Amino acid sequence: MTGSTKIVLIDGELLVNFMIQNDVGVSKIASYEIKQIDSDYFSEE
Repeated sequence: MTGSTKIVLIDGELLVNFMIQNDVGVSKIASYEIKQIDSDYFSEE
């Protein structure tokens, strides 16, 4: 059949992962800042 469309079924967990990755139907409720020590700040010259 010419012009037919293929449909792939996915489970709910995969659907949710796609939604989160692509920011579809989701809202950010928190974000976290991760810090590390800058050893150059403490180096002696």
